Amino acid sequence: MKIHTLIVDDDPHWRLVFEKFAGVNPLIEVVGSCDSAVEAYGLLMEKEIDLLICDIEMPEMSGLEFVKSLKSPPLVIFVTAHRDYALDCYEVAPIDFLLKPSDLPRFLKAIEKVRLHLDTAPETSAISPYFFIRDSNGYVQVRYNDILYMEAKNNTIHIVAKDDTYTPTLTLSKLEEKLKSDIFLRVHRSFLVHREAIARINKNEIVLTDGTEIPIGDQYRNKINQKHIESYRVLRG
Repeated sequence: MKIHTLIVDDDPHWRLVFEKFAGVNPLIEVVGSCDSAVEAYGLLMEKEIDLLICDIEMPEMSGLEFVKSLKSPPLVIFVTAHRDYALDCYEVAPIDFLLKPSDLPRFLKAIEKVRLHLDTAPETSAISPYFFIRDSNGYVQVRYNDILYMEAKNNTIHIVAKDDTYTPTLTLSKLEEKLKSDIFLRVHRSFLVHREAIARINKNEIVLTDGTEIPIGDQYRNKINQKHIESYRVLRG
């Protein structure tokens, strides 16, 4: 199997770097290297592309705008010199982010994610929804299904997952808007919970599968009843 790869970056230095990195992995076949989204679009129309290694900050059209414009984009690894794009890119579900200056081991790790995805049988290849959170070393991928709840504290969110806790600096409302998903249920002005993590709903609190108790806000009580109880209730107690 060859991973037909297109590299898009307006910086010739980084195009050369990624071409050299790609040459180390025998699975990768670079079928094009271009400096703009316009040129890349033309190559996508002409060639079969499995993977797009794409810079985000480019003139005329950003890498993010370019990928969003594609009806059926290939797998995408975004490249950026800035750390603040991860949440904005969740809609296009990139395989990974590479933070400049990137090195060969980190590049090969991203390619391994691509290989694993392409090796997955079509009937099981659907990716569980996820988003990226910035940390000191780059970006951490957080799967929706690993999250138990999210709590707003001052200007920070505590995203409590099964094995870790993340604290990005943004508001809960902003995150809720970005996620645009029924997977999470707003139960209090300071709490979003994963609906599948709910074990019990009491009068004033929700009990999660790990035993955590989350308060129910008065203004959210009716919404919880309508969205999470009434639609799934089978038997009356």
